[in-house]
Amino acid sequence: MAHQRGGENGDGPAMSFRRFIQELKDEQDLLEVNSEVDPYLELAAIIRRVYEEEEKAPLFNNIQGRNDNGLFRILGAPVGVSKIPGKRYIRIAKSLGLPSDATAADIIEKLNHAKTLPAIPSKEVPSGPVKEFKLVGDEIDLTALPMPFLHQHDGGKFIQTFGMYIVRSPDGSWVNWSITRAMLHGKRTLVGPVIPSQDIGVIREMWRQQGKDMPFALCFGVPPAAIMVSGMPLPKGVNESDYIGALTGSAVQVTRSETSDILVPANAELVFEGVVSSTETAPEGPMAEYHGLIFPGESHEKPLFRVDAITYRKDPIVPVCVAGRAVEENHTVWGVTQAAEVLSVCQAAGLPIKMVWNPFESHCLWFVLQVDGPKLRALNTDMSTFGNKVGHAVFASKPGSYIPKLYLVGEDVDPTSIQDLIWAEATRCQPGVNEFYFDQYPVFPLIPYFTHGVKPEGGKYKKVLRCCMFPSEFTNAPRTWEQGSFRASYPQEVQDKVNAQWKSYGFE
Repeated sequence: MAHQRGGENGDGPAMSFRRFIQELKDEQDLLEVNSEVDPYLELAAIIRRVYEEEEKAPLFNNIQGRNDNGLFRILGAPVGVSKIPGKRYIRIAKSLGLPSDATAADIIEKLNHAKTLPAIPSKEVPSGPVKEFKLVGDEIDLTALPMPFLHQHDGGKFIQTFGMYIVRSPDGSWVNWSITRAMLHGKRTLVGPVIPSQDIGVIREMWRQQGKDMPFALCFGVPPAAIMVSGMPLPKGVNESDYIGALTGSAVQVTRSETSDILVPANAELVFEGVVSSTETAPEGPMAEYHGLIFPGESHEKPLFRVDAITYRKDPIVPVCVAGRAVEENHTVWGVTQAAEVLSVCQAAGLPIKMVWNPFESHCLWFVLQVDGPKLRALNTDMSTFGNKVGHAVFASKPGSYIPKLYLVGEDVDPTSIQDLIWAEATRCQPGVNEFYFDQYPVFPLIPYFTHGVKPEGGKYKKVLRCCMFPSEFTNAPRTWEQGSFRASYPQEVQDKVNAQWKSYGFE
């Protein structure tokens, strides 16, 4: 059924998925694949190789099984990293409304600065592109759609890897936008995890307490800033849409769902609407996850999601994350936004931390905290006191609930460089002395060594902060070391001369 289309909202790629795709194309960071591609493994294999070679994001226009009304095309690696020189983070940057050459520090600053700005609530509009076509009830057959099979050991077809769930508390006071996976189950059903400690699980429990199923909307191809923030561990009760408005300076335009009072982005590509059962479950998984591992044959009972309506725009594009070894969207979206939130937690606690980063290679399990040297020394503290204070502040927080390992580094260590981190840990972290353990805090059930490792005596799993600093960095004592490196071992004029003549020496 056709409906009148609304206009795009916002002027930049952060507020429009179609504009985001066009700008990637303009920047030579998108490749349109027009040859027919099989959604069973072939499509995902292409995307995995794209991640691992940091290639252009592939837009698949000709997927086997697409029907006449255009359901659907797929964008792979939507927020992967790029090998364009100086623009490795281009897809993250454009998702946040930053220039394509934004640095890691620019990205973290943008996310944190938005917290100081007034919230801009979403704006309801009568309709939008997502309402152009509609399927309801028995018109829906999810099994007929070209859903991708992502890894050969997966337990099923995972259509939901980079869409955004919208749920709301029964009284409507809390609206949560988040990401969690979902697997095809039947003609009108999906199945997926709803972890009780996560916001979607907290809200589902509110509905269950009333004996009701929870309404949901699963939105694909939303404004890129929205999907970024959906992976951000904002405090419970915060409406992500208000923060997105502050982040972008523009209200997200939303329109009412067909089957509930949930408001969805009006310029989304595709929306599934329905309810999460309060009682029914089905086997789900396994799926290769963000930690880069899969445990074949291991499935668990998870809630059923019944789809009662589908709305979509013409020729919709579904973004897909093929989870696994870094770098993919779990690391560029979840890892980066977690880092920003950890920095916010530390600064709110008055701790002299000036930068936080998640090395992508750590698969969201290591977070590097860089101290502000003068502010640290002004505290007149020592390594043990400070390390324990930082560990408690982070691990007790919402983002800290997902994190098992922290690394504390000094000002001469670049927290975005895995080489710098390895060097600092290897040379400054004294085993048993610079390591501080915490067993008071819950662990995230998807971390492999918590679920498949050795269970500790007493059942208390430990988290750790490793201080990769010398004791003298906590005092005003003169520094006794210098780096043996290009940037530290030569005068600036020599560095400048070498850089200027690099090509004339014969180097690429």
